[in-house]
Amino acid sequence: MPTDAVIRLRRPAVISLSDREWLPDPHLRGDAERVWASMQHANPHAFDGRLIQVAGVHRNGAGAAVIQGFPCAYRWYAAQVQDPECELGCRPLGVKGVTRCGDQVLIGRRAAWTASFPGQVEFAPSGGVEPGDSPEAAVAAEFAEEVGGLERPVPRAVAVLYDASARSWEVVLMLDVEGQDVAPRTDEYESLTWCRPGELPDDLTPIAQRIRTLVFG
Repeated sequence: MPTDAVIRLRRPAVISLSDREWLPDPHLRGDAERVWASMQHANPHAFDGRLIQVAGVHRNGAGAAVIQGFPCAYRWYAAQVQDPECELGCRPLGVKGVTRCGDQVLIGRRAAWTASFPGQVEFAPSGGVEPGDSPEAAVAAEFAEEVGGLERPVPRAVAVLYDASARSWEVVLMLDVEGQDVAPRTDEYESLTWCRPGELPDDLTPIAQRIRTLVFG
């Protein structure tokens, strides 16, 4: 499907995960490992976690989608982000949560140490999907870590789309809450702010700009 396409969802997306590990082509791995080692030296936050490498996305009828993927190490994606010339073909699966309280939406300004779009603003929370997790479980975990507070909203998937700027696939999920108290357990964001959709700042990340149009028109 075209990489600028959007699949709107009326049902949760289904992940079809292979039991085979995804690895870049052998002749590309050496440079990527060197980039990753340099990142670890410069940034103590760098951690080689687990991701899902997306092999394909297609509609499943009745408002759903199937995401085909492989388990993958985070360092392959991180090397791509750090060095644009280090193109490995890694396209991980992520989640973008849009947290709403009444007529306001929660946004976070990304910390300066983050690998992608430091200092820019996105809808909060966001993160990656690990093998074995659903998008709903992943965004709920990110909410607990990046937003916090007492509430645990029930995520509702609304779309799957490709983020060309970050070279990742993203499931967009709505999270409706009753209160605006936040208690993050991470420093992913310099700040968390509630604002009306019509008053969003200009320095949104590219994917946040697309989500604004998708969700709020």
